[in-house]
Amino acid sequence: MASIQDVPPAPTKLPSERAPLLPEQQDASSSRRRISPLALLIPLAVATRLISTLPTTTLLGVIQSVVCQLWLTSNGNLPPGGEISEELCAVPEVEKIYAAVISAILIGDGLGAMIACGVMSHISSRIGRKPVILGIVAVNFLGYSLLVCSQYLSGWLEASVLLAFLLLRSLSGTLPMMFIVNIYTVDISGAEDRTSILSVIDGWAALGQTVSFGIGGLVTTKTNDPLIVYYISNFLLVATFVYVLAFLPESFPEESRNELRRQRLAQQNVETSARRNLLSRLISTITIAFEPLRQLVPARKADGRRNWRVFYCAIHVTIAMLAESYAPAALLLLYITKYNYDPAQTGIVLTTLSLSAVFSLTYAVPSLIRVLRPIYAREIALPEDQQDPSDDTAVSTSTDVLDVHIAFVSWVRGNTKRQRSVIAVGFGAAHASIIRSLAVSSVDPLKHGEVLAAIEMMSSIGSFLSPLVMGGIFTATISSQPMLVFYIHAAIVIAAASLLFLIRDSDRYQKPHNTKLLQLPTLLP
Repeated sequence: MASIQDVPPAPTKLPSERAPLLPEQQDASSSRRRISPLALLIPLAVATRLISTLPTTTLLGVIQSVVCQLWLTSNGNLPPGGEISEELCAVPEVEKIYAAVISAILIGDGLGAMIACGVMSHISSRIGRKPVILGIVAVNFLGYSLLVCSQYLSGWLEASVLLAFLLLRSLSGTLPMMFIVNIYTVDISGAEDRTSILSVIDGWAALGQTVSFGIGGLVTTKTNDPLIVYYISNFLLVATFVYVLAFLPESFPEESRNELRRQRLAQQNVETSARRNLLSRLISTITIAFEPLRQLVPARKADGRRNWRVFYCAIHVTIAMLAESYAPAALLLLYITKYNYDPAQTGIVLTTLSLSAVFSLTYAVPSLIRVLRPIYAREIALPEDQQDPSDDTAVSTSTDVLDVHIAFVSWVRGNTKRQRSVIAVGFGAAHASIIRSLAVSSVDPLKHGEVLAAIEMMSSIGSFLSPLVMGGIFTATISSQPMLVFYIHAAIVIAAASLLFLIRDSDRYQKPHNTKLLQLPTLLP
């Protein structure tokens, strides 16, 4: 571990909560620098979500084939030529094993996402966001390559390679990829536009997901080859790697990383000097993945009271995701089993769900914030000690109040007619980016990545529990009371939304008084 002396002396100014960590470039002569980081980030957001979801439907078929093959082999029923018909797999034993395997994969994805977010937050705070983005793209490429190799093997060897792919996928799937994209988004945005930018980026990512579902299934169906989508995905991953390497600037400069490192070293020296033995260092290394969760511990403010804002946001996200994660699946199962929806109607449901989320994220939320923020700003009175016209307190406070109101409205929704229910669930997607913005606005800009990692980890806990709790309720009551799970869903949503009333404007991050702040220099071409 480096000592404090290893870190270069700190410059004289730190960023305010309003200022982005990646400043606007001043060199107008460089055409590359005329493109804003946000414009450069949008293609990455679309590509990452498209790549991670493109092979989804094909992967389910691959897993089912491997499960069936292993079951037939263990029972001595595998045909001599190795060709497996659908009839051989259409037995209750295979279906039960397949369902158990899918449940295990979902659990593994949740746990893997928790670990990945913590590790990526730790690494990106030391070497920067861009190398982590490149690393996760490379891990995805390796994972898809392993899956392709598994299809040329058979038996337990095929299953072992497929398991290695699933492990890499859990550490670099949709949630980890979007997590690092969201960290980059927070870095390049200021307090007044952070919520809108997070929402827009999530909207573009949702658009990539909408396109990927249709393309993935269509390509596999037309070619009758499950590997084609993985070849396409690997090609897109190579293109994404080159794009990030060539065009995407670093959003967390070295000066910020050094300052954060200095703060951590100082904190370690203050906390204890006993953590120098080998066992303590080993424990510290193992717990790196869970280090962001320390941000959930309420810190003391200048007046001595504890700031519970990040904690409330984390509990809210956990409860909300407990209900929300299973909602689309429950709707689909209800429509298929009770209303006999065919594949075409199911496709319309999925498209409607995705498009309503895209509209809500890319247009509705930014428009509401743009229209309503001046109204909220006029209602906010600055404290006597913050009457500087250049201070961003009014902007930050009005944004916080507005974020709470929009998040509350986006979650208090009802289930009416079928199509409107799907649209309502899609519009609820706007809630996620708003809550993340509220959480990161509560801490020093240098710690935005850690707080966002903590929120994502708590969100993954809710997503992990949702199929177990809500899925269990729906499975047990689908024959007798199919609507019960939606009533429970509404109650959980209202309980989660009620926590938003506990978020106070006074708990947002404010610049320390009488403290010299670090000014982050612009990046040179």
